[in-house]
Amino acid sequence: MRNDVSAKAFLADAEIILNEARHSFELGFYHRVIRKCQEAVELSVKGLFRHVGIEYPRSHILGRVIKRELSRMNIVETEDLRRIADISDMLALDREPSFYGTPDGTPASELYDREDASDALQKASWLIERIKTYLSA
Repeated sequence: MRNDVSAKAFLADAEIILNEARHSFELGFYHRVIRKCQEAVELSVKGLFRHVGIEYPRSHILGRVIKRELSRMNIVETEDLRRIADISDMLALDREPSFYGTPDGTPASELYDREDASDALQKASWLIERIKTYLSA
């Protein structure tokens, strides 16, 4: 069952959070950019899942689920599907370090630089724009 109102609400939240990531980038808080980009991507994927009637799993690392569930529905182009899954997993793997740092005591603020943050922003922006096209189709 499709729930387009809920799907669009997730996407609207994702865009707000992406703007927060951009603001953190301007301030030089690169670990926060990573964190916010991951959250925006997760909400966008959740919106796409809701749009097509798939229950969203209770996990942050979703590449395999994205590929399996969306490929069997044949609604997302193969190359987009691969890239959405890769971006989602890449940011999910950086989620905890961007909050807590490393187990050896390196703080999150020292783990990421401007290039890391810029890459995360570019990938999250692309993903959100692509998911928008699938929600409006």
